[in-house]
Amino acid sequence: MIRYQATPPRPPTPPCHTLLVDRMASDMREMAFAGQNVSTETLVQRGWTLPTVKRLSAEAVARARRQSVRRVA
Repeated sequence: MIRYQATPPRPPTPPCHTLLVDRMASDMREMAFAGQNVSTETLVQRGWTLPTVKRLSAEAVARARRQSVRRVA
């Protein structure tokens, strides 16, 4: 008799849109902390396409700012 071991369900993966926004925000933070200017042109030089930058940049800027805030108690 064959018995199957029950595996725990995997957590759902985030949508592709969320992953792209996270990656763009990470790139923006990396550039800003390195002292580089973050603009459409510099993001395109890092490999992002112009339509993608236009579509995702507003959300990515908000997420990068939110992640960069340092909370001191």
